[in-house]
Amino acid sequence: MRTLRTIAAVVLMLGFVVGSTYGQWGAPKMKVTVPFQFSIGRTTLSAGQYLITSLNDRVLVQEVGGRNNALTLAGRLNGKVSEQNSRVIFDCYFGECFLSQVWFSGQEAGHTLPQSKRQIQLAKTSTGQQFALLGTTKPQP
Repeated sequence: MRTLRTIAAVVLMLGFVVGSTYGQWGAPKMKVTVPFQFSIGRTTLSAGQYLITSLNDRVLVQEVGGRNNALTLAGRLNGKVSEQNSRVIFDCYFGECFLSQVWFSGQEAGHTLPQSKRQIQLAKTSTGQQFALLGTTKPQP
């Protein structure tokens, strides 16, 4: 009975891995170098190179080295992006930066990320600044 449970758990885990990989197949991706620490929701990520993937109503941000990652729900922003201009936009307040928008080249719409409680709190005391970084589009398989 214990062996059967172990086999079932392994098959289930394998299904999650295969399903996750299949779900990313053909999804819009970009690579971007972020020269400062930033937050997505309650997750703070260090400066570095990141691979950003659009998964329908979610955005996955993975450090190229694999140490840091974040997955968040994302809303839709209307406005087509040209073929060469993948970009990410950060809202920054008093040196704290938050990923707020993701735009993939050639897509019909961008993604807006939800604001964290900390970002809302800082936005009440300052207008802040927006920074845009250009990303390189990762070729689709």
